[in-house]
Amino acid sequence: MESHWEQVKEIFKERLSASAYQLWIEPLQVSISPEGEIKLGCPNPFFLNWVQSHYLADIQREFQALCGAASTVTLHLCKAERQTEAAAKTRQLVLPYIAKPNGFSRLLNQNFTFERFVVGASNRLAFQASRALASDDTVFSRTLFLAAPSGLGKSHLSQAVGNYIQTHFRRQGILYLTAEDFANEMVAALRQGTMPQFKEKFRRQCDTLLLEGVHFLSGKERIQAELCYTLDFLADQNKKLVFTSAYLPAEIPQLRQELLSRFSAGVITPIEPPDFATRVNILSRKAAERQIQVPREVLEHLATYLTQDVRQMVSALENLLLKATTLQMPVNLELADQVLRDFQVARQRLRIEDIQKLTGGIYRVSLEEMLGKSRRKQVVKARNLAIYLCRTYLQKNIRELARSFRRTHSTVLHSLECIDRSRKTSPSFAAELAFLEEKLQTSPRWQECVKSPFPAAASE
Repeated sequence: MESHWEQVKEIFKERLSASAYQLWIEPLQVSISPEGEIKLGCPNPFFLNWVQSHYLADIQREFQALCGAASTVTLHLCKAERQTEAAAKTRQLVLPYIAKPNGFSRLLNQNFTFERFVVGASNRLAFQASRALASDDTVFSRTLFLAAPSGLGKSHLSQAVGNYIQTHFRRQGILYLTAEDFANEMVAALRQGTMPQFKEKFRRQCDTLLLEGVHFLSGKERIQAELCYTLDFLADQNKKLVFTSAYLPAEIPQLRQELLSRFSAGVITPIEPPDFATRVNILSRKAAERQIQVPREVLEHLATYLTQDVRQMVSALENLLLKATTLQMPVNLELADQVLRDFQVARQRLRIEDIQKLTGGIYRVSLEEMLGKSRRKQVVKARNLAIYLCRTYLQKNIRELARSFRRTHSTVLHSLECIDRSRKTSPSFAAELAFLEEKLQTSPRWQECVKSPFPAAASE
């Protein structure tokens, strides 16, 4: 009977897309009861419900065709040990030539490929530059800096470079890690007296370095110096370097000039939030990968209100499909509205002007004062909070914030640092910030927001 299951799997492998097969069919674990009943083990309840709704009838039909008799196929949840065994079989392979002496090196996400990246106007240059670097296109530099807020695809592109090289240039060593990993590994090497091995790993065993979140290095002089030496060596050897950050190189505070020069030596490609058409394409692609038909109007409805973070968009789609499956409801606009409420997405799309108006109204600061040169404590506080909220909720980059608030880049960075520090050290300030965030997330009418000044605002 197990041989019949292998035949059924082959049938579905030809019928479904590769991603759908790997997601829903490959993980199923077959077993035969003493009564001859065919049991397929599922890793979790959601998985079981999904297979039951979308594939069980076809699986039953194929078994009956192969066995020539009525065959009963049932689904059940795998035991924990069986899940562990299945996970072990599908665990990613370690990248070639990359030692992991201190456990800080990371594995690439095999789903992050160029083929699965949705290209639009906001990310086209970053995509083309990443693809060119990975494929050894001599027109582009061998150093690439991807700058974007969280959730816009810079990690996807960085790892897509690694996956492409791993597939097409198997003899090349790839090292993928975060700047925090680099710092932790260097500190561990210093404490253990293993700096020669540390340097050997990064300078001799690496043909492509993928370094994520380099803004973490801000203010870390010793680690910046060591990274400079490493990058110099790799650049001299014509190795490939990919950096990612939430900031452009010049926007990272307390960065050594030598390191800033190395980050800026190649192609710098900011990634902006996707436009409406790209957001619809992303949601459509993700639905197709799961072999799910989602009405166009539902995709456009989600894309209208989920505008900044691609991860949030994908999570919303996953929640929509989960609700449809567990509640036995069709995927429609009503269900999409429920998901949007779960994500606390306002019916109105936020703008910088809205946040400026909200914050100014609460702290009784006019827009002219907020955008002007006043250093009055109340004005500075309102201005800094507005900048912070625009960065957090609208994912605006430093350049846009500087232009919208008529400030320099360094002033905007200082404002963000002040708010971040105050919310961690002052409970009363954290309460004010929470009040503002609640207003942004829940109030559908801005004129109502400005009628509710924060109680402590007038006394300061």
